[in-house]
Amino acid sequence: MNTIIDQILILGILAGIGAIAFRFKILEEGAKSVIEKLVFYVSLPLLIVTKLSTLEFTTEILRNAGLVILFTYAIMFFQLLVGKFSARIFGLQKPQAVIHSLHHMLGNIVFLGFPLLDALMPGGEALLYAALYQLVLNTILWSYGVIQLNPDNRQKGWGQLKKLVNPNTIALSLGLLMMLLELRFPPLLQKSFSGLGSTTLYLAMLYIGILLAQMKLKEVFKLSIFTFSFNKLILTPVLFLFTIYGLIEYFSIPINNTAFTVLILESAMPAMTILVLLAKRFGADDSLAMKNFFVSTVLSLISLPFILYLLTWVQA
Repeated sequence: MNTIIDQILILGILAGIGAIAFRFKILEEGAKSVIEKLVFYVSLPLLIVTKLSTLEFTTEILRNAGLVILFTYAIMFFQLLVGKFSARIFGLQKPQAVIHSLHHMLGNIVFLGFPLLDALMPGGEALLYAALYQLVLNTILWSYGVIQLNPDNRQKGWGQLKKLVNPNTIALSLGLLMMLLELRFPPLLQKSFSGLGSTTLYLAMLYIGILLAQMKLKEVFKLSIFTFSFNKLILTPVLFLFTIYGLIEYFSIPINNTAFTVLILESAMPAMTILVLLAKRFGADDSLAMKNFFVSTVLSLISLPFILYLLTWVQA
């Protein structure tokens, strides 16, 4: 638990540095776009491919991967139902209800989840399952998610499916191929690529810090926003933890602790940053999306250690 708490504190410190740097105009508005592109197109793909390419392929990894995909779809479907029910309880209008419900299942699994999982469980296997979790999320985001954000959007079918092809899914495919064929980068390339990939944690938290610094505190004190954060960070992850663990024990489902931990932690990530940008692009309520992100990200510094404690207690 000391390691876990230390890692969460590191994330908070890094985000704080990003926020301070933005406040003092060391990092300006343009830096946010640069860091986002650097993480998404360079450091994160390199982190994924260098970790996966060093894994030894086993039937256990293949089996766990299939179960992760199956459970991820189930998790997101349930989170969406909770979001829709919560939006109805608060009587939210459609622009707000769409963001409220989508954010329940779309978490910040890349900018926060990937670095955290890689730090807690280094070696690459956790990152493989996290990448598969992201793959499932992307299939939902670029189909159902975009249609909900903008029902009049004509770019459907293949136009949406093409968005699933991005540097991270390419890195996942390349890493899996190298793992299956037991291919390795030459030592010089491996050291260079993995070194740059390891900067993902620091760059991602600087980016999150800039976003947090742009939020005004007085705008976030709404019951629906804090209820969303409770649902996303505590309620549904705890339900998933005990339900999935119960299913594993009762039906003797052959999924290991690493895959199980990834499923629960990724489901407990705060609101997705990319949804803020998509909401603005498609004319949805991007202000609410930003408030969801701000509150849930700050509270996740408390909730994630709690979820991690439950995980260690259950698996003990």
